[in-house]
Amino acid sequence: MNKKDCKMKKYLSTIVLISLIFVRCTDPISVNNPVEISKDKVTWLTINNEGGLSIEGTRTWSKFINGSNGGFFYGTKSLSSSVSAYVEIWVPAGAFNGYKTISATLSSASVYADFAPTPMTFNTPIFYTVEYFGVDLSGIDPTNVDFYYIDGSGNMVKAEYSEIYVENGWLCVVDAQLSHFSRYGFVNKTDE
Repeated sequence: MNKKDCKMKKYLSTIVLISLIFVRCTDPISVNNPVEISKDKVTWLTINNEGGLSIEGTRTWSKFINGSNGGFFYGTKSLSSSVSAYVEIWVPAGAFNGYKTISATLSSASVYADFAPTPMTFNTPIFYTVEYFGVDLSGIDPTNVDFYYIDGSGNMVKAEYSEIYVENGWLCVVDAQLSHFSRYGFVNKTDE
């Protein structure tokens, strides 16, 4: 191989690498704007930061899992001076191929989780349970609270789950089914 061929190969490799990085880092899903669903409008619930609640950033739960064997992890972490969360993630055997670090990141300002790695779709759904303690729900009608996710087209869609609880200071969803990774969390539904 001559010097010119070597330079050309290096040049093409650089272009391919930059293209892959650009495509990989481009997020086609908008997670910031609510999307209309029939007559209802849904917006992500946020943690009321009045009354001295301090914003302390994010907390992540993660575990390195062999997709063929599946796995399970859980734990409780403080999100702020008054709000904590319990997270439980069960990955059934065969949910995906290979090995991945599965993670859920929660914020002290909202009641949704961003899952990684993305994009990632599962052969069979994984299950997610989350409980928030100490959440100020004043001004929220509990009958309007539900659990949604962002689909591949950027739409907010109601998630399948076993149970949901909305009580004074406590939000909980049990065994929400995650068929892919994106943002999953509690919403407030309002009529337009």
